[in-house]
Amino acid sequence: MDQSPGRPGSAAGLASGLTTVLMWGLSPVATRALVLQVAPLPLLVLRVMIAAVVLVPLCVPLLRRFAWSSAPRMAAAGLLGMVGYNLPVTIGLAWVPASTAVLLLATEPIWILLLSRAFLAERVPRWSWGGAGVAAAGVAVLAGPGVLSGGSGGSGRPLAGIGLILLGTALFGAYTIVLRPLSDQYGAVPAAATSTLAGALPYLAFAGTLAPGQVARLPAAAWGELAFTALGATVAGLLLWSVAVARIGPAAAGLLLYLEPVAGVTGAAVLLGERLSARMAAGGLLVMAGVTVAWWAHRPPRPAGPAPAGAPGAPGAPAGIP
Repeated sequence: MDQSPGRPGSAAGLASGLTTVLMWGLSPVATRALVLQVAPLPLLVLRVMIAAVVLVPLCVPLLRRFAWSSAPRMAAAGLLGMVGYNLPVTIGLAWVPASTAVLLLATEPIWILLLSRAFLAERVPRWSWGGAGVAAAGVAVLAGPGVLSGGSGGSGRPLAGIGLILLGTALFGAYTIVLRPLSDQYGAVPAAATSTLAGALPYLAFAGTLAPGQVARLPAAAWGELAFTALGATVAGLLLWSVAVARIGPAAAGLLLYLEPVAGVTGAAVLLGERLSARMAAGGLLVMAGVTVAWWAHRPPRPAGPAPAGAPGAPGAPAGIP
């Protein structure tokens, strides 16, 4: 049930939402630290398998009443979320600073708008198009000469990394759209958990890339970062976000997502020593301003009753695994 701040349960919902946003914001920071020690593909195999095993019990309620007609959509959601999003973003983080990646990932709502227009024929207000343009300008600033000349000896890897992160963000937007009917039918948590399990299956084919010796040589800090991404941002994030949406409603919970880039950029500066340049600050402000304008212009009218808890695709309330 939707609850406004100050009512019973809203404090727990707010705390859950803030904790989730903090973990989701810091997830690219931890991933950036990991890909400097482990290649992206074996890292993903390890991370995804850990998360999938832990999420199996959450899939049981759905599997008991699963309609096989939903199987193609569930498989598509799993591939989009776990492969389409995670693989390019993880590779991109090997070439792009975590703070830049966090700001690029903030464009997800713009991608949802564009994909909804392209594939669902949903109307996009004029102001939303304007906001999308402002966010695109912010991405262009982030991908300017300051990024291209930094950290890779003038190679094109930073630009390729930006492209991969934007591709992953767009595919995650597609994931939220594909998952939406499954969440309505089975519930947000079981649907997201089951799609994660389905999307983890392709990684079994690459289990051989994970050399036992490589795993054994990982320092304790890397294991902590791995546990944070797999069990914190993925598993705990899914559960806590569901609590937040149920206790304070999708709209109020969605507002908390605007703190995610702040958490990520701050974490990158404190934990990785990344510096926030004037160019990055300008690009980030443009991205966030564009996203804010686009989604406030596109927000649906307030319904008479409470919104469905955890409705994916609602402004600021995506259901999924970051």
